[in-house]
Amino acid sequence: MNTNVKIALIIILATLVWLGSGLFANEDASNLNQPNLSDTKVSVNHFALQDFVPLLAFNSHTQPNRVVNLKAQIAGTVESVPGQRGALVEKNQNICVIEAEERPQRLRQAKAKLEQAQIAYSGAQQLQTAGYQSDFAIAQAKANLEVAKLELTLSQNEVDSLNVKAPFSGIVEERPVEVGDFLTSGQPCAKLVELSPIKVVAEVSESDVVNLQIGDKASALFDDYASKSAVISYIAHQANPVTRSYRVEAVVENTDLQLRSGVSGQLQLRMDSLKAHLIPASLILLDAEGQTMVRAVNQENLVTQHRVIVVGEAEKGLWVSGLPAMIDLITVGQNYVTQGERVETFLSKNTP
Repeated sequence: MNTNVKIALIIILATLVWLGSGLFANEDASNLNQPNLSDTKVSVNHFALQDFVPLLAFNSHTQPNRVVNLKAQIAGTVESVPGQRGALVEKNQNICVIEAEERPQRLRQAKAKLEQAQIAYSGAQQLQTAGYQSDFAIAQAKANLEVAKLELTLSQNEVDSLNVKAPFSGIVEERPVEVGDFLTSGQPCAKLVELSPIKVVAEVSESDVVNLQIGDKASALFDDYASKSAVISYIAHQANPVTRSYRVEAVVENTDLQLRSGVSGQLQLRMDSLKAHLIPASLILLDAEGQTMVRAVNQENLVTQHRVIVVGEAEKGLWVSGLPAMIDLITVGQNYVTQGERVETFLSKNTP
């Protein structure tokens, strides 16, 4: 091999070495330019099961316990109106009084006729025993006695009906008559409302009404009045055809008559306690099927998803069921991770 060939081989070898060193250098440079990928950082908090007492709350309003239109049973001129409009009256107190006219005299006459018929019937029975009276005469005397009894009853009812009385203690809400007015039979004399006790009425959804029973204890809350203890007294079996809700009534004591009819408020009932987690409302997400769920991190720092059911509300968040007793929920970054993804966690400063 001559000198020129050797020089050519050396030059070629050097060129190959130089080219090779450039490739390795470029590979190292490309590695340096690649970003340093790491796991997503998320904030987590520890959450544990707690005792939760569900609270059912319904918008409500008050209504009178009873409303009665007092009507005249007989026709006549109004003599007096002791029941003043807006006044509290006691049971059996006179509300309207109708002039007696000749009714007391007819009552006395009916009593005398009854006494006469009783004597005649008794005498007929004695004559029949002695054999001097026929069965027809006895039957006639008995019929006269029954007629006399009926006439006395009718006369007594007319006299008793002169006074239109309150069937219960209440407020005279309306009194459309005055002294001197003529009332016909069946014409209204006054409207009486009972406000002690008073009813609290609410409309309850189909999902909530199944949790209620007559006799359940409740609380009636009002903006401008003190809260009152209540007892469920009525639950409708037929839904409102428009709202598809059920009427529920509760009874509230109102001896001081401070509560008026038509006052808006809220009817609340505490249910049996259960185990649930109290979590911030911001942690609630929707899965692909539109179900509520939350994201958590397991011991291997992998993201897990759990469906939950909201069972109540609180000032600090929502009460949910469906989670393990102890769980680490993602509180920051839950929207940027997916199930099964490995993450880097740190404990949130705002602990629940």
